[in-house]
Amino acid sequence: MILTSLKDRIASPSDVIASTGLPRYEVLAAFHVLEALNIINIVYIRGNYKLYKLSDLGLKLLNALSNNKGFDISIHYSENSNININSNEAQALSSTT
Repeated sequence: MILTSLKDRIASPSDVIASTGLPRYEVLAAFHVLEALNIINIVYIRGNYKLYKLSDLGLKLLNALSNNKGFDISIHYSENSNININSNEAQALSSTT
């Protein structure tokens, strides 16, 4: 629901809360995770106010989920603490660490 609410628009967490009806704590927690995974990007910051949009990876993920397609997620840890996620349209969902 969160990814869908960010499709084709820039929104704040409050906008997503209003459009989805999800609890505030769930949306805020999800935004932290989605941002860390580079699924959403910050496009504007002023104090504590932030606006977000779907990244290219987020759009690919939303399309895979919307079309009932599977995808692979690979998480690679590096010394720089960067997380890389590669997604493609596979038939099965698998996680690798």
